[in-house]
Amino acid sequence: MPSCVNCGREVQAEANFCPVCGASQRSSAIDSMIGDARRALTLDPNNADARNNLAIAYKLGGMDELALEEFARVAELQPDFSDAHYEIGLLQAKAGRTEEAILALGRALEVDPAHSRAQQLLERLRGAS
Repeated sequence: MPSCVNCGREVQAEANFCPVCGASQRSSAIDSMIGDARRALTLDPNNADARNNLAIAYKLGGMDELALEEFARVAELQPDFSDAHYEIGLLQAKAGRTEEAILALGRALEVDPAHSRAQQLLERLRGAS
């Protein structure tokens, strides 16, 4: 289990704040990325690049479910963006939702048959089931 960046006490892996001292567990760079992307989305909610940046920031910050939601929106806005489908598959696999992961990775490979990371993860998931 990770430790708080401020007080050193144990915190949940995906905690945003320490339950003991209340310190933020995310870096200021990630918070800045999130803020920048949210500001861009207030100007244009259909800005796929800003949504992708927000999804990446959420993922880096350990906010996997929020990242998954944003990558799904990116995939809706840009269905041919294979990396969005790959990220959905990766996050679904991490959450133990193998069938959903396989579907997303299959979509990534439909869009880009040469997507090696999607192919490797798909092979691992199929081998494990």
